[in-house]
Amino acid sequence: MAQLTLAGRSDDGHRLLLVDDAGREFTLVVDARLQAALRGDDARTGPFPSGQLEIPMESTLRPRDIQSRIRAGETPDAVAQAASTTVDKIMPFAAPVLAERAHVAERAQLASVRRRGNDSGARTLGEAVAAQLREHNVDPATVQWDAWRREDGRWTLTGAFATGTRSGTAAFSFDARGNFVTVDDEDARWLVGDDVAPASAVTEVAVDDISAARARRLSSVPPTSSPWGTTRSRW
Repeated sequence: MAQLTLAGRSDDGHRLLLVDDAGREFTLVVDARLQAALRGDDARTGPFPSGQLEIPMESTLRPRDIQSRIRAGETPDAVAQAASTTVDKIMPFAAPVLAERAHVAERAQLASVRRRGNDSGARTLGEAVAAQLREHNVDPATVQWDAWRREDGRWTLTGAFATGTRSGTAAFSFDARGNFVTVDDEDARWLVGDDVAPASAVTEVAVDDISAARARRLSSVPPTSSPWGTTRSRW
């Protein structure tokens, strides 16, 4: 006979959560018959066959499997569906991992962001995002952050945002040991302001374009001959 250990109870209080030695989870319905058995009042419910209390149980994913899947980015709804159970039954195990993911997302915003042409890491991700969004009159607090752990040990960080001209979900990689993030897609580059050319660069490009146009115009003018037999340009 399997030995079950009480691990807690469901949020609605209608089931007890039990775990066996192998880590498999079971639920035990708290009904009148169980309550009577706990009181030792067998007379109210009648004798139990063979001295055993028959109680319906349902097996689901092991707690560590639930937590591994949540940590890898799955939603409680998806995990509950995979376990053929309800979200309420897995939340006692999923909730701590969801809190861990939220904590990592907050920590990543305090990490240095490695941007193109800027290896100093002077600004944090949160500072870079705030500066970019404020230029578009958007509150940085409206970004919806999430994080999940990858097989390589690093974390994928996402930030869903929306402005008057652009919206998307930016993807970053967060190295918790090195305490830095890198951009993974175009939305991430935009969100940290990395795809905006500096004003000095724009000015240099404009000057170069003017010089090139002037050179082309001069080269297109044919030379003229002088009365003294020499060739001179009109310019």
